[in-house]
Amino acid sequence: MMRRRRALSLAVLSLPLGLGAVSTPGPAGPLGPAGAWAETEWEAAERTTRERIAEVRAALPADGPGQKLAAMAEQAGADRAAVDDLARAQDEYVARTLAEWRDGPERKATQDAALQLQKSAERTGADMRAATEAGDSAAIRMRHSGVFGKVSRLEAATKDAGERMAALWERERAMREREKEQREREAGERAREQRR
Repeated sequence: MMRRRRALSLAVLSLPLGLGAVSTPGPAGPLGPAGAWAETEWEAAERTTRERIAEVRAALPADGPGQKLAAMAEQAGADRAAVDDLARAQDEYVARTLAEWRDGPERKATQDAALQLQKSAERTGADMRAATEAGDSAAIRMRHSGVFGKVSRLEAATKDAGERMAALWERERAMREREKEQREREAGERAREQRR
């Protein structure tokens, strides 16, 4: 049903555009701006209108009112007096479609969906406000609890312990280096004594 209405809406919108290309003379009168509305331009406009009508007919169901409008548009392309009949038929079609829309299930479904969307947006807004309030409250509680002071003292203690560990490691490395040098000296003295 929706596809038919979409196709019919396309027909209603596109038909006057094609007819405007056929029936609109140039701004300086029926012969155009330069005084010579070219026959080839008329033919191009008629061809464009016929192509649009053919596209609309192909998109419309065979038994719907859109086919009738397409036939009237084709006739209006050849007979300018039929343009008024086409405009009236289009107005009736639009009025009938709007009446169906006002009373139809599609409007109710659309209204229900809009209502659900509004409720969802309100719930989302309330949840966002609650989350913001909880975040603000947590920040205030953290400031009052002294956690930041504790964390800074913990960081200072960690830094101090790291420095002590580095100093200890450096002392141990220096001690191992001295022991190594001592062993090398003793080994060198023993080697000299054995050579003598």
